[in-house]
Amino acid sequence: MAPAAAPTNDVHTDDLVVAFDAFVKAAKRSRARAEGADGGTLTSSQADLLAPLLECEPAGLGLRALARLAGIAAPTATRMVDGLQERGLVTRRRDPDDGRAVLIALTADGEDALRERRAQLLARRRAMFELLTPSERRAAARVLSRLTSAFEGS
Repeated sequence: MAPAAAPTNDVHTDDLVVAFDAFVKAAKRSRARAEGADGGTLTSSQADLLAPLLECEPAGLGLRALARLAGIAAPTATRMVDGLQERGLVTRRRDPDDGRAVLIALTADGEDALRERRAQLLARRRAMFELLTPSERRAAARVLSRLTSAFEGS
């Protein structure tokens, strides 16, 4: 891995920091507005928690694994799963291989709600990206890929 670049204090870097912070804040505000306006079954946070369940074995995932994959603390995941279970979107059952562990799985309604939420998000993103020219979209994709690598490396 290449050594990290020395920090710079040039005006372009400062401008980028300001623009990035504004982008993140705008994205958060947009996410909050969309959750209030679309009346969807799932919030973005709930969808983020449930997403790993679409790709896992049908038996489900343990709570700690689910929390880790969603990037949240286990107690937070527990509270969220409690509410999602009450709404019939997930099930909990004892792990047959470890009687102390619990497996979380999507119900059919939970899978439908998650797929609907993902479709709404994709439509919003596509509409936003259509505001860019094709060359801007290509450049943005390259920059976002590099930023993703930088985040993952830190």
